[in-house]
Amino acid sequence: MQVATTFSSSLAARTAQPSRAGRRSSVVVRAEGADLAKVERVAKVGGLYKNFTSGQALSYLDGTLPGDFGFDPLGLCDPEGAGGFITPEWLSYSEVIHCRWAMLGAAGFLAPEILATAGLIPATPEEAVWFRSGVIPPAGQYGKYWMDPYSLFWIEAILMNFAELKRWQDFKEPGSQSKQYFLGLEAVFGGSGNPAYPGGQWFNMLNLGKTPEEMKKLQTNEIRNGRLAMIACLGCAAQGVMTQKGPFANLLEHLADPVSNNLLGNLATILKQ
Repeated sequence: MQVATTFSSSLAARTAQPSRAGRRSSVVVRAEGADLAKVERVAKVGGLYKNFTSGQALSYLDGTLPGDFGFDPLGLCDPEGAGGFITPEWLSYSEVIHCRWAMLGAAGFLAPEILATAGLIPATPEEAVWFRSGVIPPAGQYGKYWMDPYSLFWIEAILMNFAELKRWQDFKEPGSQSKQYFLGLEAVFGGSGNPAYPGGQWFNMLNLGKTPEEMKKLQTNEIRNGRLAMIACLGCAAQGVMTQKGPFANLLEHLADPVSNNLLGNLATILKQ
């Protein structure tokens, strides 16, 4: 499903008009002389759908984007305040990408430590903790990998650069990557026209979201879980700095003695040092 937006980099004027109870209408006028675009936002019941909203935010957040709960206290998605490449379209797309990386990262924080604690990988929990593994000297002790750290680093950098350039080019011109020769695999990069949700046999193998309503629900769930994962990554990083232990070790200690092993207890320990 392609998610339509009413944002435009050349936005000249915008007015918002409240309508009958439970709805808010916003009217967007485009400078190019395009047709008047009118959208309605349904204010559904419950805090899940509208969180700390304002009249200003609801005048441009029309509810069409997944995870749009009307929350934009800094006005970052306001089309009139957009400048450079930081447009509402870019912010929405960037959030989806960061959500996916954060969900992978949150799993990466925990998985090695859990596997090491269970004895399923040849490393101790202290060696497998996220801030001590996978680093290049002198930042830390390099583990036993299949090649030296510098070669491994540059291989990863080159592969990531290739992937990120393809992603950026597809954002600037959706569908363009299917027109550029790549070992006969051009169709894989064709996408759906919406760079955030390329779909197809490689990016939606299970063919989820067969209807627009189901797809919107799945996209909203992805955003909600991704936002939670971004906060989780920040929490894991803070725990690592404060306790010098991994998140799984912190969890086990908290379950064993929740009165002593918590945020306040850790802060008190730090302040005493």
